[in-house]
Amino acid sequence: MRRRLAAWPLLMLLLLAPLSLVPLSVSADNTGGIEAGPSSIGLSPSEPVMGGSVSISLTLFNDNSVSANDVQYSFYKDGISSSKLLESNVVTIPGNDFATVNTVWSGLAEGQRKVWISVEYNGDTPLQFYKEFTVAGLANLEVSLLDVTPSGLRNGDVGNVAALITNTGTVPSDISTTQIGIEGDSSSTVDVIVPALNPDETAWANTTLTFSTAGNWSVIAVPDAYDVVNEVAEGSGMLSISVNVLPDPDFAFASTLSITSPAESLSGPWTISGSVSGQYLSQTTLIQIGFQVMTSGPSPTISPLEIAIDPANTSTAFQFQLNSQQVAMLDAGEYALQATIDPFSILTQSDTTNDQTTGMMTIRPIPNVVLDPTAHPSSTSRPAGESVTWTVVMQNTGDITVNGRIDYSWEGQNLTSEIINIDAYGSMNWDVTLITAQNPHDAHFVATWVAHSTSYDADTTDSTSSGQIVVTSDLSLTFLANTGTLTSGSADGFVVDPPLSESKTYAYTIGLVSSGIGEETFSCRDGNGDELHQVNVSISLIGEGTSITCIFTIETNGDYGLSIVALDSSAQTHSRTWSVLALGGDGDDEVSSGIGLVLILGIIVFGLVIISVAAFILTRDPDEEIERGIYDYCPACDGELVGDETECPYCSFNLKKARRRFHDCETCGENIPSMISHCSFCGSEQDNSSFYETRERHEKALPAVEESGDEEDDEDAIVTGSADFDTEVTEFGYDAEQLGDEWDEQITAAETEMAEMEARWDAENAEIMEGEEDLAEGILSAGGDTFSGETVDEILSGKEKVVHLQGATDDGKKLSASDAGIREKYYEITGEDGVKEGDKVNIGLIQADRGLVGNELPEDAMDFSFEDDEFSVKKPRRATRRKKSEMGECGACGADLAMDADECGTCGAKYT
Repeated sequence: MRRRLAAWPLLMLLLLAPLSLVPLSVSADNTGGIEAGPSSIGLSPSEPVMGGSVSISLTLFNDNSVSANDVQYSFYKDGISSSKLLESNVVTIPGNDFATVNTVWSGLAEGQRKVWISVEYNGDTPLQFYKEFTVAGLANLEVSLLDVTPSGLRNGDVGNVAALITNTGTVPSDISTTQIGIEGDSSSTVDVIVPALNPDETAWANTTLTFSTAGNWSVIAVPDAYDVVNEVAEGSGMLSISVNVLPDPDFAFASTLSITSPAESLSGPWTISGSVSGQYLSQTTLIQIGFQVMTSGPSPTISPLEIAIDPANTSTAFQFQLNSQQVAMLDAGEYALQATIDPFSILTQSDTTNDQTTGMMTIRPIPNVVLDPTAHPSSTSRPAGESVTWTVVMQNTGDITVNGRIDYSWEGQNLTSEIINIDAYGSMNWDVTLITAQNPHDAHFVATWVAHSTSYDADTTDSTSSGQIVVTSDLSLTFLANTGTLTSGSADGFVVDPPLSESKTYAYTIGLVSSGIGEETFSCRDGNGDELHQVNVSISLIGEGTSITCIFTIETNGDYGLSIVALDSSAQTHSRTWSVLALGGDGDDEVSSGIGLVLILGIIVFGLVIISVAAFILTRDPDEEIERGIYDYCPACDGELVGDETECPYCSFNLKKARRRFHDCETCGENIPSMISHCSFCGSEQDNSSFYETRERHEKALPAVEESGDEEDDEDAIVTGSADFDTEVTEFGYDAEQLGDEWDEQITAAETEMAEMEARWDAENAEIMEGEEDLAEGILSAGGDTFSGETVDEILSGKEKVVHLQGATDDGKKLSASDAGIREKYYEITGEDGVKEGDKVNIGLIQADRGLVGNELPEDAMDFSFEDDEFSVKKPRRATRRKKSEMGECGACGADLAMDADECGTCGAKYT
């Protein structure tokens, strides 16, 4: 029993120990002289509600006689901790006086609540105490969900609105009214009755709203609109939602129409393209596009185009084509093509002002090529056989490029140009260089544009251009040197041969041939340049021949010179010189001298004839090859030529006129024939095609030629000459019949002389005796035989005077070519006549007259073959033909001529 009684006090202490840790509520307490307690805490309102607030006041008393500064106080919610602090501050309390401080506790939760106070002053132990109060619960109505259906509303549509009302309070609510409407449209507000709701209970408030105008609108739902229910938060709990009200669909063109057609086509097709945008669409929509050509006349019918507009795309492109049949009724020009969306007004649209657009469609006119009616020549007057350049101005009036040719006629020829292209709305000059015909006349040029089969020319009446020039023929005369005749007294006197006699009168007559027409005055002058008299010549036809006679009197002996000068420079000066015998001279000597001269000349002529015949035979083929090398291709069509054609066999090009055409070499500037492929002066290559019109070559089938092996030439065959020898030889001042007789006589005499020489040879050389050893001995003795038994000193010992000849570079031992300088002295000592260094040596018969080109006749005029069987030419020995170093060759006809000649005497080509 005692043990039990002793345990009770201990048990009581254990039970009361936890209570010692809890602050005890006291009416007043003191900290540093500041008194406060639960009774000094005031609450307003005394019965606060959930969600509301309470105002808390604390009264402090300063028991000290002096003021208490910086008295620290703090308010806490439901316990003392930093996370529950409502307010903490300091206050000054006068001595023996009171001070009241306040704070507010908002957002009160339903149930029992405690407000804790902490007061501390002057470092004393803080006073901590609280006051408990009760917070009453309330209902709380909120719109927790708001929805508008259907989606994609358009202006004028009615939408269904549903609002979910929830009581989030702790006590039931009374019957309330929820107000639903469109913000900004008071006429749309609708009241919906909501039943009483227990805590956490919900109810739907449904209604309909009419959206009369398109736009973005807010639909608002307000619970307990008239504040019938006492709620935790009055005026809160409303909810709004944004509704996009679409206008009616709208279709519009994104841009103007694009209309294109091929650049070089008149018949299209025309490609029309554009794009359409759709707005306020809720789904893919099919629309139609109509097209109309805006014209005052009949308009082509174009079927509407149907396209699908997808709301997911900002725009939809379309394209179609019109062909030439669809627009056949339209004339050339520009037309506006109008496109219209929904042309039959099937769709409902919010805006129809943007439903049309246009584009320009061009119907191209047929191009017309217009030629300037007047063709422009480079000169209105040109000499016969010279070139003239014609210029034709052309213009294309269309907007596409055209092409074609120009057919033109000139001097009886019908020619065609190459293909010519003229750009759209372009103009150009077409030039052609042509050669005038012979003889004076008016030359007419006519050019006509002919469109290509794939091109156009709307009007052919303005496609012709023409012009004319005056063709003149400048007089050019050539002396026929071999026609010169010397007569006694006058032109009708008897023919005389030089030498001439002193104090006698002679007449010199020479023929001329013309290559133009006109008049010329010739002056006959003696060797001193004094004029004897003048002779007038008039030529009315090209190629006409005439003659001039100069009469002169020999006044002194010696050589007499005569010159015939063309005062208007239509011919080169012709000169002759004759020897004159003094009065009283020995007649026999004169006769013998004349006979000797004639004999010498005859021998020389005979030798030259033999040489000429042999040279002609040996070089005939190479000369033909040379001729073909010069003119072996036609400059117009590049066809191969034999060499003597006057017209190209492949394109009918006039080769005779072409050979008379010359141009200046671009490299050396010399005037050369335009047909040669290389300059005859500097050797540079020439572009023949740039000087002649290009023609189409028509190939002709040539007979097959058998290839023969190497055949030996029949050197016994008689070489056949030109078929027109009589005509050709007269061009060089000879008469064919007279020349043939002369050659026959001279050849007969030459053969007779050769036979006599052979007889003399046989007589002088006896036959070798039978049995004797055959031995051939030279005619000349060797030097050792001549001076046998004598030395040089023995030979010179008998001479009264010995002259030592030695040149500056002579070694004094052996006579060689370097000793040519001592020849002149040698000839003076021996009296011999020989060739000295620097002397000019003339070989053959030399004529002073240079009227003939190079004093040589063209080979095509020198055919000396014979048909008589009585003569046979001995087999000549082929030798390499050599040309004189002083001679050149005409680039036009191939004739030989002097290097300093200004004009070819054969073809008339001039050289500068």
